[in-house]
Amino acid sequence: MVIDNKDIVTRTQTYPKVTIIILHLKDIQCLVDCINSLNKITYNEFDILVVNNGPENSDLSNALSSISQHIIKIINTADNIGFARGNNIGIRQALKDGAEYILLLNDDTEVAPDFLTNLIEVSEKQQDAGMLGPKIYNFNEPDKVWFAGARFDQETCKVITTGSEQTYKREGNNLVESDYVTGCALLIKKEALEKIGLLDERFFLYWEDVDWGLRCRKAGIKNLIVTHSHIWHKASASSGGIDSLIRIYHKTLGHLLLARIYTPHALCKLQRNIFRDIAWVLFKSSDPHRIKKARAFFVAMIDYHTGKTGKGPDWLMTNT
Repeated sequence: MVIDNKDIVTRTQTYPKVTIIILHLKDIQCLVDCINSLNKITYNEFDILVVNNGPENSDLSNALSSISQHIIKIINTADNIGFARGNNIGIRQALKDGAEYILLLNDDTEVAPDFLTNLIEVSEKQQDAGMLGPKIYNFNEPDKVWFAGARFDQETCKVITTGSEQTYKREGNNLVESDYVTGCALLIKKEALEKIGLLDERFFLYWEDVDWGLRCRKAGIKNLIVTHSHIWHKASASSGGIDSLIRIYHKTLGHLLLARIYTPHALCKLQRNIFRDIAWVLFKSSDPHRIKKARAFFVAMIDYHTGKTGKGPDWLMTNT
């Protein structure tokens, strides 16, 4: 195939349009801080699409009314419809508006000024890459890594993160192949989306990004972590903490679903481990809310076996 040199020059002199989709749940100040950090980035060809995962909120509209010229739309979903479904609404709108890249970004993050420039530069050179992500640090411990890539163990259905909780100097231009890119900050090419489809809405919260990354790998497309692109994450700010009821429930339910799809041979062992966790919470833990937490594990298993999806029982939202 003959490639016209004019096409190459045009491609290198233009900047692809990126739509940044921020799924918002409740913490308006976190969202404002995130967008204020985006106002300082060096990449200019981007729009911000806010998907408010709930009913129309005048406080949210007022807070966002004048903070960024890049905000093109706020979409209200009327109810909490989950991470996958909420982001899919934004993705469909972004594609309709002509986005060449889509960036999913948590509202509880703040970004380095060059983070998107670095992601796009790598993506434009790496034609075999479909998903790219930055190195993500803990917001409260700015030099401690929260996510820098992961490996999916086909034998156990476990995700093994590489470099998390370690302290790194922010230097070097390495690219790290990963089995998935966390949905906390995930850049995907339009072409990759056309091959693998949208997020699987059976996953309400957690594991949908692992599934997406594995589908990407199966299609022969690489997932890359760009180590010289950096953001900071206020971990679990939107789900009530690392041991909240909603997190326990959806981590458990989603893990079982992921195992059924990719590692059905590991399902029995995974369920035994969940029963072990329930027993530990009930009989070893001193947590005053251990009964509710054990119940969250148990109900997740029941809902998996009965085929239930969605946000789960209302009592999960009480958190304790």
